[in-house]
Amino acid sequence: MTFQELFIINLKDFRKSKKISQAKLAEMCDSSQAYIAEIEVGKKFPSPEMIEKFAVAFGVESYYLFQNNTKLDIRILTPIHKQEIIDKIHEATSKILNHY
Repeated sequence: MTFQELFIINLKDFRKSKKISQAKLAEMCDSSQAYIAEIEVGKKFPSPEMIEKFAVAFGVESYYLFQNNTKLDIRILTPIHKQEIIDKIHEATSKILNHY
């Protein structure tokens, strides 16, 4: 995974977990929805100043936007990740219970 891909994944995850649309994030960061969309599809990469604006909008330190969260660290999981884990646990439990 490239540095840019990792950033895009984290940007989308934070945005979605905070229930912020691209348009709202653009407004919060004094930018445009089109620019946010270009970042999220990998056509553009934000400046350090814009990265800091994203971090402020999400209420996190900017380095969180570059962390590789493939290692399960419950302290930094987004609500979306937590819900995915809960859903998988429920699915597995249901399969076990239906088996017996």
